[in-house]
Amino acid sequence: MDCSRLEYIKNVNDDGDVWAYEGYPIGAYFRLNFKESKDTGVDTHAFNLPKGSLIILSQKRPEYERYLTHVVQLVNEGSEDKPQRETGTWGIFRWVKVHWIADFDNISRIPLDKKEMRADWGFHNTKAKLLSSPSLMSQWGSIDALRAHLGEVFN
Repeated sequence: MDCSRLEYIKNVNDDGDVWAYEGYPIGAYFRLNFKESKDTGVDTHAFNLPKGSLIILSQKRPEYERYLTHVVQLVNEGSEDKPQRETGTWGIFRWVKVHWIADFDNISRIPLDKKEMRADWGFHNTKAKLLSSPSLMSQWGSIDALRAHLGEVFN
């Protein structure tokens, strides 16, 4: 997988003891949800993410640590996805295509977020965070170094 377009990491979770988006294999399309929150501008944020960007999905099941479970690509402009928005907590979404997915049958082979990313920047909302954020760059020095490392993780 070409990691030169990795731009973001996003927190995702499912209810209960299941993995979010587990049933979508490489090449599949699905609606990546963002939790509605008027105070944090999630709506504007989600629809301004650029088409073609790759996003790492990080998630935690209740009894486990946080894992890197998917790499997905935004396939539409936000303006194309926005008219399909639904009302409700999870009505904000962007269409994505799966480029990489973890082996959910073997949890020991799923990359640990904290180990691979070397940062703990908090996951208090569902916004996609830039990989070039100061907290990550303080650990990696450059986005190219981080992308090179992630290329080894996801290949």
